[in-house]
Amino acid sequence: MSKVYLMDQNAQTSELERVRCKDEDKELQRLLEGNPRLLSGEQMDPDNPREWLLIKREMPVTDPSSGALRWSIDFFYVDQFAIPTLVECKRCADTRSRREVIAQMLEYAANGHHYWTASEMRSYAEAAAGGGEALAALLPVFAQTEDRTVEGFFTSIEQNLREAKMRLVFFLDESPYELRSLVDFLNRQMTNTEVLLIEARQYQYASQRVVVPWLFGYTEEARVVKRETRKEAQTSSGERGPEAYWKEVEKCNASPDVKSAMRSFVSAFENPPLSNLGVIWWGKNALVGLPKLVKNRALCSLNRNGSLSLCFDYWNEKYPDIGDKQLSARDAFANGLLDLGIYLKKDWKMPCTISVGSDEWMPRLDGIIALLIRIGEKYADE
Repeated sequence: MSKVYLMDQNAQTSELERVRCKDEDKELQRLLEGNPRLLSGEQMDPDNPREWLLIKREMPVTDPSSGALRWSIDFFYVDQFAIPTLVECKRCADTRSRREVIAQMLEYAANGHHYWTASEMRSYAEAAAGGGEALAALLPVFAQTEDRTVEGFFTSIEQNLREAKMRLVFFLDESPYELRSLVDFLNRQMTNTEVLLIEARQYQYASQRVVVPWLFGYTEEARVVKRETRKEAQTSSGERGPEAYWKEVEKCNASPDVKSAMRSFVSAFENPPLSNLGVIWWGKNALVGLPKLVKNRALCSLNRNGSLSLCFDYWNEKYPDIGDKQLSARDAFANGLLDLGIYLKKDWKMPCTISVGSDEWMPRLDGIIALLIRIGEKYADE
């Protein structure tokens, strides 16, 4: 372990005393909350140092067996490229800082990958930033995504979560060898997900402390793999339209049956009666709209990875083009999905985006298409 020395004007040095963390909340969690640059974004990418936006401290994590918010992760940050960054703080003296914390982090990431939505993350980020206006003013400066609006940025975050493009960070005062070895192995094996460890080494200087962050997990081999993955992601994220969409669908891990069902879903809008009522708008994903009901607002989105997002975040009273008729149509859509046996994880009458996996919507595709036709025919002419 490297030592830290203080040099005086005569080039004489004195060794600083190493301080071991005793209070995890004060010496690690509160330290990081007030100083997010300790996450060492410049060590992750010297050419384009990562900056950090706090989504939430103590981010709730859903238990998939019950649907309840059972756990929480210490910090949920996002960088300027909309890459979710999950951080767990642990003292080296805590025996859980070894193998157990790896399993814990992977479980949190797996559940967040399925359950966290753009609207939920946006709500937390607004609270952390000091309100919606503060967040809206910050993002055009902070974000380096193609769409720097609040809506576009958080849509990108959700998409990255669904594709497991995220960063898992262990933040400790000192790391045991076993944990460094596991982190190094995981980071080399996982192409979309970064697994990193940061030591916040602390030293005593008079009445003050010196904190020296040090990043582990980035061997040159791992750095090359991540760099190529990021290049591919940045290239594909800027492409729009059906050709780019189907190109990305073919590259995803969905089964041939899911990809076939996706094509059937989209092709349903090419023929009557649905072609007279609905439309597919091509963005990064295939956006399903009923323009006779609302001109420029998607009801749901068929994502490139095969999931279906229900866009209830944009169907509420705060928008001037959403009135009683549109709210009734929204409720009819949600209730129709429930009747088909699709479980909605949240109250759709509250602003939210609900993700439906391909295993849920694919067996009910004909019913979903029939539901869209009924809603289009009933509400478009009222």
